[in-house]
Amino acid sequence: MRLRPGRLIIYTLVGLLAVLGTLLLTAPAAFADLLLGRATDGRVRLAETDGTIWRGSGRLVLADIGAEAAERRSVAGVAVPGRVAWDVRLLPMLLGQVDAAISVEGMAQPVRVQGSYEEMRVGGGALALPSVDLSRLGSPWNTLRPSGALSLQWENLTLRGGALEGRAQIELRDAASAMTPVKPLGSYRVDIVGRGRQAELGIQTLTGPLHLQGSGSFNTQGGLRFTAEASVDGADQARLQSFLGLIGRREGSKTIIRIGA
Repeated sequence: MRLRPGRLIIYTLVGLLAVLGTLLLTAPAAFADLLLGRATDGRVRLAETDGTIWRGSGRLVLADIGAEAAERRSVAGVAVPGRVAWDVRLLPMLLGQVDAAISVEGMAQPVRVQGSYEEMRVGGGALALPSVDLSRLGSPWNTLRPSGALSLQWENLTLRGGALEGRAQIELRDAASAMTPVKPLGSYRVDIVGRGRQAELGIQTLTGPLHLQGSGSFNTQGGLRFTAEASVDGADQARLQSFLGLIGRREGSKTIIRIGA
């Protein structure tokens, strides 16, 4: 039996829609890496992905964007310990809404991401990373080769048209560097306040012989601009002189560290 041209076109379209629907439902988790890379200009990536784009897992990587990865699933950079998992609801996505749960090993409970494509809200949360090697983040980290225990806390965040609103806090505990025998150098806290197109940053010393105090800002046009003062008290002053020369320029009794300024 020959099909009429009209019916043939309809059957073909139905078949194509069925194939596209199947591909959409079973799209591999590696697609999430492509989306994340585009959204962060390649600075945050996913490696060793498993599952689908709707429900999957992978390793979060702060990418060294100057390095060439040998394979697509192998991303050069600092890998966050543990795996990150996500569960995205399909129906809200078809209606132009976002409703997802994201969790990382070491996180007390999953973080909820909700909203629309124009405005997304990220629920508050916290994450503890017992040991992080920052030497693969590029210059100057590859020279200093710093490491330490990292913890992150954030309030409810709003992402709107590439702008960030909200507060976050990063603590680096028992920081050390391969360039000095003084261990630990100290513990430090970085406060981040998102004010739309610009985020304000401030660093202060919690404990340790190396004292850091500074502030700066970050925006997509100008990048990071940061200035800090470093100083050393007590018996470790002589032992840290060469290290201070690596991280900044001496001005009187203090060392000035400038990034992007």
